[in-house]
Formats: sequence, structure tokens, C-alpha cells
Amino acid sequence: MKHKITILCVVCMLLVPSISFSAQYMLGVRTGFYAWQPFLKAIGASGMDDIDWGTGVLYGPVMSIRFTEDLSLSLSALLGQQSTSWQSQNKPFESNMIFGDYSFTVYRADVDSALSYALGQYFKIFAGYKYQYLKLDYKFTEIRTNSSLAVQEISVFYTDNAYTNAHGPALGIGLNYPLSETYFFSVNVSALYMWGTFYFKSKRFAGNITPLVPQSGDPIDLSMYVVGFNVEPVIGINPGNSLPIVILGARCQLAQFNLKDTQGELPDKGLDDTILGIFVSIVYMF
Repeated sequence: MKHKITILCVVCMLLVPSISFSAQYMLGVRTGFYAWQPFLKAIGASGMDDIDWGTGVLYGPVMSIRFTEDLSLSLSALLGQQSTSWQSQNKPFESNMIFGDYSFTVYRADVDSALSYALGQYFKIFAGYKYQYLKLDYKFTEIRTNSSLAVQEISVFYTDNAYTNAHGPALGIGLNYPLSETYFFSVNVSALYMWGTFYFKSKRFAGNITPLVPQSGDPIDLSMYVVGFNVEPVIGINPGNSLPIVILGARCQLAQFNLKDTQGELPDKGLDDTILGIFVSIVYMF
């Protein structure tokens, strides 16, 4: 999958010069610390309703091509891992009490592209396309007891293969405001709509003390759609003299995952998904 992202970036860089020899280019990197509250929290499965924010460092390339004073194309990617772990102590679930150790990790790839058109000196509108891939790794060791704390079951659970794969368009508006000859402020606000698949295959071993017996289950393979919006304010410095542009920014993306479950095993509602982060970008102009 990473190879596909690399190929996409290279293809864009090769094709764009053939469109305009007078274009202005910007190329750089972005890295930051991001926190994720996953949509899985709202599914209602054992242990998942206690999922805490998963955190981690994400990074990736950023590039932009300015064809004219008003028209530009941008492409960026965020790659990396976010994880969290937690415990449940004496938590009621169905007719049992639960004690457990849980962990959750996501391997994320977000690719965003946008074609922007300036509306006067400060404002712009843009239309884009987003691709998002999430590789999910969820595991736990859990003890279920009755109300007298007598052990009823011990289970070990982990995902064998679980992911979401989605893509779709985005529309937005931006503000670019110079604070001085060197410093500037900008903010982009966009709405997105994506469609794709949610696949979840797991393995579970359960029993009363020993031995733990494998328990098979059918994989979940569902179509889905995602709606949401994104806000990204930044402040930057452009020192000139062939020095790089340095940008400090923040990102808030609120989305709702809607799983099309024809068997009625999952909640018949949108599942909230939130990403918050701060980042630094270093960009060269040439």
C-alpha cells in the first residue's frame, strides 16, 4: 500500500511539468503528534466501549504546484501508527463481570489532494479527493466471572485481519492572511464524503481455566460510507533568501462511519470518529 502512495506522488510530479513549464513548486515534509478516538468505540462489543484515545506520530510528504496566480494543486500524505491500552476492572457486561487487559493499534495512511482557486486576495475555494486506509490491530485477555466473582470463562482475542479502506471527494474554503512580510496565517475548512469497506476477521480462544479452545467466527465484510468535516488552521514564516517555509498547524477531523450491516449485528447508527493533532511542516519553494 505504501508503494501505491509513493507511485502516486511520483506520477504527479512527472505529469505536472508537462502541463505548465512556468509553474511554481513547493515540496516538503510534515510531521506531528495526533490523537484518534476510533469509531469502534461505539460498536458496543466487549471492552471496546472503554477504548481510550490512541496517540502517535504521523508523518508524510507535502507538495504543491502553482499554475497561475489563482490556480494551484496540492497533494499530501500522513502515515504512521497510533496505539493505546487500557484495563477493565469488575465491569458488568451482559450477565457477567469482566476483568481484562486490552490494547489497540492502528496503522494509518491518509492521502489528500486538492485543486484550489483564489477568490480575491484572501479567500480560496478548493475541491479535492481523499484516500484513507486503516489497518486495525485489537487484542485482549479477558476473565468473566459471575456476581460472586467465580470464574466463568477466560478468553484471548486478537484480530487476524481487520481494516477499513475508503475514498471520496471533499469540498472546502480557505482563508490566507498575511500578518507581516514574513509571517502569515491561514485556515482551511472542508467537508468530505467517502465510501469503502470495513473488514474484520478475528481469532478467539476461550475456556474455563484450561485448556483454552479455539472458537471460530465468520469474518465481518461490510460496505460503508463516511461523512465528516475537517478544520486546519496554521501559522507560518516565510523568511525568503532561499530558506524553507516553516509552518505550525493543528488539525481537527470529525467523521461518522456508517456500516451497512444487513444482518443487524452492529449498531444501526453512525459511529463517531475523531482525529486531533498538531504538526510542523518544512517546505521549500522553487
